[in-house]
Amino acid sequence: MPEAIPRPIPEAVSETVPTPASGRAGDDRPSVVCVSGRRVVQVLAQLGARTVLLGDPTPLDLACAADVPMDLDLDDWTAAEAALRRLHATHPVRAVLSVYDAHLPLASFLAARLDVTGLALAAALNCHDKLRMRLALQAAGLQGPAYAVVADEGEAQAAARWIGHPVLVKKITAAAGRGTLLCRDPGEVAEAVATLREEQAPNLLVEEYVDGPEYAIQSVTSGGVTEVISILAQHTAPGPRPLEVGYDFPSGLGERGEHDLGRFVAEALRALGFDDGIAHTQVRLGPAGPVVVNVGARPPGGLLCAVTEAVRGVDMVRAAAQVALGRPVTRRAPVARHARYRCVTFDVSGTVAYDPRALTGARLRAPSPVVGMDVDPGEAVSALDDPGGGTYGRIVVYADTEDGLDPAYRRVLDALRPRVERATTHTP
Repeated sequence: MPEAIPRPIPEAVSETVPTPASGRAGDDRPSVVCVSGRRVVQVLAQLGARTVLLGDPTPLDLACAADVPMDLDLDDWTAAEAALRRLHATHPVRAVLSVYDAHLPLASFLAARLDVTGLALAAALNCHDKLRMRLALQAAGLQGPAYAVVADEGEAQAAARWIGHPVLVKKITAAAGRGTLLCRDPGEVAEAVATLREEQAPNLLVEEYVDGPEYAIQSVTSGGVTEVISILAQHTAPGPRPLEVGYDFPSGLGERGEHDLGRFVAEALRALGFDDGIAHTQVRLGPAGPVVVNVGARPPGGLLCAVTEAVRGVDMVRAAAQVALGRPVTRRAPVARHARYRCVTFDVSGTVAYDPRALTGARLRAPSPVVGMDVDPGEAVSALDDPGGGTYGRIVVYADTEDGLDPAYRRVLDALRPRVERATTHTP
């Protein structure tokens, strides 16, 4: 079984990067294809790579940043392969990667067809398709929830009776976020099927709901060997959509608990076919042991990349590019020992209000608080337990000790004062 213990991070590891020389004769920089992704283009340029960007279409400013922008129909894999083969014949491609769920299968397909570095196609497909993921993990002998594939309301309710409520009803693809619904009774199962079928999901998964603490694990796999970068305790909303609403570092598992969870994640990634790439894995510790909730072959979303860099010194987007280039992952010295990440949610629906002077922007590499809102004052928001509800901002605070997190978080809330003001009606 591959080792996956969080390793001590050195103070800093520098990397010698060749000077970019776009457009000149004799350009010997390695060519890396990126399927969409603004930040990846920037990082690849910093690493001295010749960037080939596939977009549909490519924004003008991003096209100017890439060495070779290519507008393609990203749903036409045959045409994309043909276009890349023509380029590959004159400027050999070193690797193909993407950091977006929707484009991971295409990136792995192109890497396989060109026989260059990239996440194995089986791994990309297993992460993209949740039925494939369950089958691959089951075939490797890893325990998981009971599940069934259903086509309509009747089949879903029958599956829920067999599994036992509560259950999760989810899309087979695009199951993250709003693609999953928690159902506690037959009526909620029927509503979930109607909702997700309206979103044009042909077949659905009905899965056993595994109760227990949840964790988010960031990892890097190179040559089939997985290294865990960070483990965070994850908080999930109790409403119909099990949205991620917060994270804590350290995880609270202790050294032995993190060791065991890391080994489990490494085994799961090996079962899914991971060879070269990064992953964001969600695991629940159920009554019978750890169960994979989901695996994304990409950096984590929101500000989790920033938190991971602050507490572990690794930029996950940069790590993805370095793995693609066959280089060691570089690290900075961590700048924080404890972190609390909370999404902004509301208990009631109405009009949002807050003090915009408290917004700090994304100061990602400093231990000062980071506060961001996705809505402007006066915009409508929905309660977290509303089917249309969600998260509307993020607050991250750091501290040297766990006891320092509460006062730091309270200071941010006192400054931001997020609240909902119900609309008033006036009688003429």
